[in-house]
Amino acid sequence: GISPMENVVKECAEEAGIPQNLAEQAKPAGAVSYAYCDEDGNISKSLLFCYDLELPPDFIPKAVDGEVQEFFLWDLDQVANSIKADYHDPIKPNCYLVIIDFLLRMGYITPESP
Repeated sequence: GISPMENVVKECAEEAGIPQNLAEQAKPAGAVSYAYCDEDGNISKSLLFCYDLELPPDFIPKAVDGEVQEFFLWDLDQVANSIKADYHDPIKPNCYLVIIDFLLRMGYITPESP
């Protein structure tokens, strides 16, 4: 296998065309875990390692492997709005956990936030 950081570098290149030297600047930021039950009653557990990577203002990501349709440059208000139940373009459910973790770490929301 490969280490979490090696996977970050690999995924940055595949998903967004981020060069290795830039991807290696990603900072470990923690992890989120979750469990879910599928329609057959099987329980699955997952652990997502979170990294923060500040990109240069002039960097333009490019979808390389076809898994990502497009990228957006959002401020924190737009990121927070993306997790609302009535948001027009739902995000993969496990991504909500990472977004909430990020908003908490940035101080944008608190555990007391609705």
